[in-house]
Amino acid sequence: MLEHFVYDNPDLERLEAVLDDFNPFQAMRWTRQEARHSAFLRWLLDPQETHGLGSYFLRAFTKRIAHRSAGLHPKAPSIFDVDSWSLNHTEVLQEWNNIDLLIKNDFDSFILVVENKVDSTEHSGQLQRYRSLVERQFASHKKLYAYLTIGGTKASDDYYVSVDYSEIVALVAETLNRRGEQLSTEVRTFLSQYVEMVRRNIVEDSEIQRICQRIYEKHRRALDVLFEYRPDKASEVTTMLRELISEHENLEEDHCTKSAVRFIPTELDFLPRAGDGWTPSKRMLLFEIENYRSKLWCRLTLGPGPQEMRGQIHDVVRQHPVCSTTLPPSFIHSTGHSTGNRGLGSSATRNLPCPI
Repeated sequence: MLEHFVYDNPDLERLEAVLDDFNPFQAMRWTRQEARHSAFLRWLLDPQETHGLGSYFLRAFTKRIAHRSAGLHPKAPSIFDVDSWSLNHTEVLQEWNNIDLLIKNDFDSFILVVENKVDSTEHSGQLQRYRSLVERQFASHKKLYAYLTIGGTKASDDYYVSVDYSEIVALVAETLNRRGEQLSTEVRTFLSQYVEMVRRNIVEDSEIQRICQRIYEKHRRALDVLFEYRPDKASEVTTMLRELISEHENLEEDHCTKSAVRFIPTELDFLPRAGDGWTPSKRMLLFEIENYRSKLWCRLTLGPGPQEMRGQIHDVVRQHPVCSTTLPPSFIHSTGHSTGNRGLGSSATRNLPCPI
């Protein structure tokens, strides 16, 4: 099952190739960062910016929004209006009064609001609030509203046109196809890498999504096993603790799990091994580090065994409650103690107070 998964698996090889392919947007870890995508769009929509496209992309994007806005509200400009505007005096503002992108042209007297969502959703009536603000501040301007999301989610405010990230990718790719020759090599590369990043990681039915779906359909059982035994933060912490124990000659590791690391200082390892049903070593007294919910607690634990012997050990420990002197200073990282809920006569373990 697992051998078939890792041997001669072209889908897995393609996935690794895609993930290994250098992309500056992925290298900077802003694939899903909403503000970064807004910054990219601000740059591309601004006719005065360094891309060398002038108003080409701005006009193409605005025409698309105007076409869909026809009949939605009285002050929506038509595509003929957009086509007649020069757009050379357009400003593109990011985070103006918390609006992701405000495209403003006082010369042609129009406003375009773009609310951008990547891994979040609209909240607290923000679309209506932004529209009301724009209506007050720019009463005489013609207005367009766009709600950009992954998948083209419908906006709660009917004045907003829904736009899918796949449409942005298509527009950028079309721009490269039609105007690529007039662009510098750096700008062409930059736009191409943005398109590739969004296609692979963001848009629905992306290449990565399709590859992963094929792999899971073919290797469901193998992946379920791998997922069950995948390393996680708790496992990493447990491994680190066990390595720390192994570095100290006077500490002896006992049976460990992902959530519990057990050990005993060699100077305390003189008790008869008469334990029953706790650890394979049959030790009755062990230090136990609980690794649970991002917290570590170290305690001295008395496990099940002969009742008389447990009582004697319990009495000795109660008379000498300070146990930390047996541990190397470099090993002590946190403090805590726990008191058990069941009596010494039970077969369950008993946690004794032990400040560390």
